[in-house]
Amino acid sequence: FWATWCGPCVGELPNVKKAFDAYHSKGFEIVGISLDQDKGKLESFIHEKGIAWPQSFDGKGWENELAQKYGIQSIPATFLIGKDGKITATDLRGPALEEKLADLLK
Repeated sequence: FWATWCGPCVGELPNVKKAFDAYHSKGFEIVGISLDQDKGKLESFIHEKGIAWPQSFDGKGWENELAQKYGIQSIPATFLIGKDGKITATDLRGPALEEKLADLLK
């Protein structure tokens, strides 16, 4: 869960991109859930930053249905979900994401 107007989200993007580049071929997928309300701004940002993973966007900001379902109250919020559909880890930032992926995708 993230948004283009979220400073910490934008700051975390290089770490997420690095992890995606390193582990995508080993099965790591990302689905971004954008809390943006302006689809054009989101699409421009995705293009400008070279974000390769799909984005869910409903234009409802904090009222996003998935954000409501998962109780999101601050962003970025991350959930690492295993192949079994169970949450393996949450809120991994910086090198912690890549470290966890290295452990899981040996």
